[in-house]
Amino acid sequence: MENSIEIQNRIIKFDLHIHSNLSDGTLTPYEIIKIAKEQNLNGISITDHDEFVEDNISEFANKNEILYINGIEFSTNITNLHILCYSFERNKKLEEFLKFQREERKKAFIKMCDKAKKMNIKLDYEECSKLLNSGKVLGRPHLAKMMFDNGYVKSVYEAFKKYLFTNGPLFVDYKKLHYKEIINLTKDIKGISVIAHPGLIKNSKKEELILDCIKNGINGIEVFYPRHNINQVKYFYKLANDFNLLIFGGSDFHGENKPDIKLGQSGLTEEEFAKLHQRIFSLCDK
Repeated sequence: MENSIEIQNRIIKFDLHIHSNLSDGTLTPYEIIKIAKEQNLNGISITDHDEFVEDNISEFANKNEILYINGIEFSTNITNLHILCYSFERNKKLEEFLKFQREERKKAFIKMCDKAKKMNIKLDYEECSKLLNSGKVLGRPHLAKMMFDNGYVKSVYEAFKKYLFTNGPLFVDYKKLHYKEIINLTKDIKGISVIAHPGLIKNSKKEELILDCIKNGINGIEVFYPRHNINQVKYFYKLANDFNLLIFGGSDFHGENKPDIKLGQSGLTEEEFAKLHQRIFSLCDK
């Protein structure tokens, strides 16, 4: 692989980090594919938190001449150390893990609603019940949206800034596995594991954590990400070359929940994806 990288004037054709309304995005998978088509993307991956998109989405994507790669995003016990997983098998172990995570998220959501009530933030009971029974993977964005809809904040961003930031007044965390366990899970489901947005990891030992992920068998790293600055892109690109990691990229699009991030804003060029695809096939053949 090359040791230099062209950062400017990159034409993004593959966005491999996207969220739909199955977790904390606002658009359906079908709406996302339509936008991808309008923006002349060649391929995407919807990587919802602790949830995967139904099988027929690939058929819909193909009809729209969009290559679809199945994906999912796992949180770990380290803040913002998330692991993306691609091309996995939907087996019993994965189903059991996702069921566990959904229940843990639901418990945390109920506790956050209870905290809000104690702070005289009165949310609609029927709306809460509807969300809890919707089957969606619940998180802070859902509560932030409810607060906005009920007039307690002027925006979802304000809800996070005032109430829902990590260790904020309404924040309640849910149980997560150690990153080593998540990496092992991705192996068990025969997936490609990737460190998501490494530049956002909030830990004084960030470099050590990334190296430990590599030591424990992580396959790739998300080099291209909207909130990575040029120096971070260069650093993670070099790291990928040094350790022979797969190079990934995506926008982390969430629709209205992250209005400053557009679909296809970050990702891979056609040439970069071709190299990635070739390496994934060779990796799967081993």
